[in-house]
Amino acid sequence: MQNRHTNAGAPGPVQSAALSIRKWTRSQASGLLQRSSIWAVRLGAVIATVFGLLKDKATPVAASLAGRLRETAAPAVERAGRLIAWASLRLQPWTALLKDLAVVAAESARPVVAPAVDLGRRLVAKVVDRFGMRMTVMGAATAIFIGSTGSAAMAITNLDTESAVQAQNGVAAAEVALSEESASAAAESIAEDQRAAAAAEAAEAAKEAAEPKPVGGLSKLQMSNAVAIIEAGKDEGLDQKAWAIALATAMQESKFRNYANVNVAESYDYEYQAEGSDHDSVGLFQQRPSSGWGSVKELMDPKTSASKFYNSLKRVDGWENMPVTKAAQTVQVSAFPDAYAQWEDLAWDIIDAYNAR
Repeated sequence: MQNRHTNAGAPGPVQSAALSIRKWTRSQASGLLQRSSIWAVRLGAVIATVFGLLKDKATPVAASLAGRLRETAAPAVERAGRLIAWASLRLQPWTALLKDLAVVAAESARPVVAPAVDLGRRLVAKVVDRFGMRMTVMGAATAIFIGSTGSAAMAITNLDTESAVQAQNGVAAAEVALSEESASAAAESIAEDQRAAAAAEAAEAAKEAAEPKPVGGLSKLQMSNAVAIIEAGKDEGLDQKAWAIALATAMQESKFRNYANVNVAESYDYEYQAEGSDHDSVGLFQQRPSSGWGSVKELMDPKTSASKFYNSLKRVDGWENMPVTKAAQTVQVSAFPDAYAQWEDLAWDIIDAYNAR
């Protein structure tokens, strides 16, 4: 009994050792935590100081870097702006062309769309008229049925139905008449369009037959511009010598292609076949608006620009007796005065083809 009491109630050597170890461990941990907190505070202060120094050093560096980037990017931005402006200028004629095509498509579709829209409008009006009559009769019958006896309502409904049938028959007859009228109008419109198309084709064929065939390797478009130059000379009352001078000049200046100029944005508003960049020279004769030849609109028109040339030629004393190349040079004041001579034979070939058409 005494031994059992000693083991159960009184602390033995093992328990005493365990309690001592626990107390020592607790005291050591408390000391370690205290010392760690002190070092944590010191480490935090060191880190804050380091970040402050880095911030002070990094701000001027970042500002310098930003300035360098800005200086480097400025020329690139300027070049991009010029490139965008150049691309916009080059795309302008294509934008104008697409706009013209849209207008032409709309005008071409109008003769077909307008009759269809008119016919649809008439059909809608007929449907509204027909169903409007039915709804009126049904509404009257419903109102009487609600406000009177069923037998009276049925009698009135039958009466209104007969009237509705008669009215509907009248509407149907009118619809037949209108349908026949619409069909007749549509047929007449189609026939008119066909006659107009045939007339346009005939006029185009007659025009092609009247135009001389291209000579000297010229395209049809180049020959057409050459003919415009000749006809401008006829309108000015000038003879074939003047025609030859103008033709040789235009052949040398533009190869009979109507030139727009990248430096003259307005020149792209008119029909052109080529692009140039020589000062502000435009058209078949490469005439300059800034030199007093005329407006851009006038110089981009083949006949008008040719008339400008002929009027200048008239002011040259004795041009009738000058060689073609000298007369052309006197008007144009070119840096290559002898270049016009090479086209004199071609000019006379064009005139012969024009006279033989």
